[in-house]
Amino acid sequence: MNIVVCLKQVPDTNEVKINKETGTLIRDGVPSIINPDDRNALEEALKMKDELGAVIKVISMGLLKLKVL
Repeated sequence: MNIVVCLKQVPDTNEVKINKETGTLIRDGVPSIINPDDRNALEEALKMKDELGAVIKVISMGLLKLKVL
């Protein structure tokens, strides 16, 4: 069995800053984290892997400068 998990790196919501003029997110200096819901999905997939002997495949998309997980 294959289990596919989608992960997205997002700005750390504890450090989000908004440009007041444009209303857009300022990413400079804000660390990226794995989306908390995606992390939960990965944890559940890991449990299923152990129970079922499954193979986990992780896919993601995002900025090229983000780190490989």
